[in-house]
Amino acid sequence: MPRIAGSPLPPVHPFVGMDLTTVLAERVRRHPDHPMLIWEPADGAPRTWTYAEFAHDVAATAAGLAGRGVGPGDAVIIHLDNSPGFLQVWFACARLGAVAIDVNTRYAQDELAHAVEITGAVGIVTDPRLGLAGSSTAARLGWIATLDPATGTVPDLFGDPADAPTRAPDPGAPLCVQLTSGTTSRPKAVLYTHANALWAGQLGATTWRLSSDAVQFVYAPLFHTHALCWQFLPTLWAGGTTVLVAKFSASRFWEVSVRNGCTHTGLLGLPFTLLAEQPVPAHSYRSWIFGFEYPQVDARYGLRVLSAWGMTEVVTTPIAGDLDNPGQPLEMGRAAPAYELRIADPTGVPVAPGETGELLVRGVRGLSLFAEYLGDPKATAEAFLDGYFRTGDLVTLMPTGGLKFAGRAKDMLKVSGENVAAAEIERVIAAVAGVTAAAVVGRPDRFRGEVPVAFITAPDVASPTDLTDQILAACRAQLADFKVPHDVYLVDELPRATLDKISKGVLRQWAEQRAEAASSPATR
Repeated sequence: MPRIAGSPLPPVHPFVGMDLTTVLAERVRRHPDHPMLIWEPADGAPRTWTYAEFAHDVAATAAGLAGRGVGPGDAVIIHLDNSPGFLQVWFACARLGAVAIDVNTRYAQDELAHAVEITGAVGIVTDPRLGLAGSSTAARLGWIATLDPATGTVPDLFGDPADAPTRAPDPGAPLCVQLTSGTTSRPKAVLYTHANALWAGQLGATTWRLSSDAVQFVYAPLFHTHALCWQFLPTLWAGGTTVLVAKFSASRFWEVSVRNGCTHTGLLGLPFTLLAEQPVPAHSYRSWIFGFEYPQVDARYGLRVLSAWGMTEVVTTPIAGDLDNPGQPLEMGRAAPAYELRIADPTGVPVAPGETGELLVRGVRGLSLFAEYLGDPKATAEAFLDGYFRTGDLVTLMPTGGLKFAGRAKDMLKVSGENVAAAEIERVIAAVAGVTAAAVVGRPDRFRGEVPVAFITAPDVASPTDLTDQILAACRAQLADFKVPHDVYLVDELPRATLDKISKGVLRQWAEQRAEAASSPATR
């Protein structure tokens, strides 16, 4: 089985002679008895690992992996929800120089098979409750280890810590693969190095001003960048404490937060909506990280929202707010000094201030940017333009110097030859009273190429017809005629993909199906 190689780095960079294992060892040296991880299971009593205790279990897990033949460059599938076992295996792979393949726990067997194929995985760590432990894909691997739900650990892999191999630190060595989400194509395998993880930790801790007294509540999945690189790694770098739950629970959020004195967490769309329906207790939170400035959240919860933007390939947050200098509402923040940004037209030429263009990000591959799309050099090459990574996100540089999200380049519609940003229409619809969420997609049209159609949720609306009329009137008043939706569909909820993102692929299918149904003889 081929082994995964790392990434050549410049001879001088911030992490020469370091890797994830040396960082953990340094935290153990500085404060071995400080809590590193507090596990809050949905059932059962919480458990705390100090830095020294966690490092001990990592060594034990590394010994167990080595006993199964895992070595440098070998890929190991981690198919687990948030748990102590996830992190112990992840760090154990790092210690061995193996590569953790962090897969989505909602994967079907076909998707798991794709992950195995592109990474060459030698084994899998899974939870029997997720349904793939007995799959033919798992059976074809060299070995299977399973989570113990009662403890949240993987005792199958525990060996003698004294038997755990050691190696010289190599910041350019491969560390993990984050599989990007997608609705219409196979996920790409985004390869991170140890230097990528340390970059995320250092920059995140600095931007968020974390210190060893930080208590970070992590409920988003660790197999995605938000929880791993925006929250966990910065907390590790600062020597703080991570409070971990398997999944978000609205009923447990404040209970867990208050009991543990949580000071920081991330805010996602669905949790934001659910928490807005609950009273706010006395708490210890100082800041939540979110996609944009939201002064209403600051006021309601008595904290600061740290606005930020990032994606898997850029590792952490090339755009971030300032805790002392709030930006304008809905701004993503300002350009972080650690990256070079460009807002450009489709050819890569920078647009004028105030105009909208694609966000391009330049950094160092394997350090501040991902190393590569594993096994896909063509996709890796096509992801860059003049040395800049093409994010596919559209942004606008505001007069204040802040950046505002304007949509997705791939989320553009082509209506009668005109480019239309779905986000532009969504902004107008979302402002109509009664609308709680809106998404716009293109529907194929014989004469125009595409026409926009809108899907909305409005649970408390008395008259859907009147609301539709209000939406169309607002669009006609604020948008060019070719941007006005041809149909508005009221749905109970919008389909969601990974990390609460709206699944535009599903909506396009719905739009075509409804158009076909409306045109069929039976409905005339």
